Amino acid sequence: MLFHVILLLYIACVWAFTFIFIKVEEVAHVGPLTIIAGRAVIAFICMLVPAIILKKDLLGNFKHIGKFLVLSLLSIVSLWVALSEGQEYINAGVASVMVTTVPLLTFIILVFVLREEKFSFIGLGGLLLGVMGIVLVVELKTILAGGTTVGGFLLIGSGFVMFAVGGILVSRWGKGIDPVVTTAYLLGIGAIILIVLASIFESPLRFPLTKKNVLSELGLGVLSTASGYFGYYYLVNKTGVYFSTFIFYFIPVFGLIAGYFVLGEMVAMTQILGVLLIIAGVYVINWEKRRGK
Repeated sequence: MLFHVILLLYIACVWAFTFIFIKVEEVAHVGPLTIIAGRAVIAFICMLVPAIILKKDLLGNFKHIGKFLVLSLLSIVSLWVALSEGQEYINAGVASVMVTTVPLLTFIILVFVLREEKFSFIGLGGLLLGVMGIVLVVELKTILAGGTTVGGFLLIGSGFVMFAVGGILVSRWGKGIDPVVTTAYLLGIGAIILIVLASIFESPLRFPLTKKNVLSELGLGVLSTASGYFGYYYLVNKTGVYFSTFIFYFIPVFGLIAGYFVLGEMVAMTQILGVLLIIAGVYVINWEKRRGK
């Protein structure tokens, strides 16, 4: 269990740095579709090479290509495109809080639609406690700041809905399939689709090859995507999708830490209180689930 918690925190950390890597490239006027297409290609190579070296059954699992296509569209293509396009119409504070919709949506689908989890007021209370913590971490003034439109809100919200559905499906369809194989297929399919989109709407071959851009794209592809997605699918395979969605509670926390140490941003006491509320919320949910067993 301790290993799974550490892995969850690691994934939250590398996914939090996604926003920093992307911000560096956007400042250099690299198109959002070009960024995510390059991210997918690098991550795919990072997963394909070890899959071949370790002799994973890539060809034998080609029979699941239809499922892999659906999962890639939900968990990678739709989410990344929605985030990259939606962030132009929504402020960063709202976007940070909206990541908490993933565990909430997963809870609603598992309890009320699929009925795979039992409804619990304590569990729901833990989820809401986590959301309150996120609001304090991001700060209410940032959330209420200008720059947010209904279109941007709906676009990013739809991306997280797709990811939540994809997480539930991969917990079902991915059983018995090595997470290395699952991650490699999903990233490979995603890379192909995103390259096509980037080629149609942008000019990916004009990518400015500066040291900062290349390092940011490598960090985005290797750390945030290859290791992050492999860790996520491994976690879903071992602990289930419900526990794995708690990653999204900790992404703003690590974003806060990264902002302090990397960007020199100040940290308020209310934000520290928010971190404690997030930890308390996750603890309450897990305590309730252990008690139920």
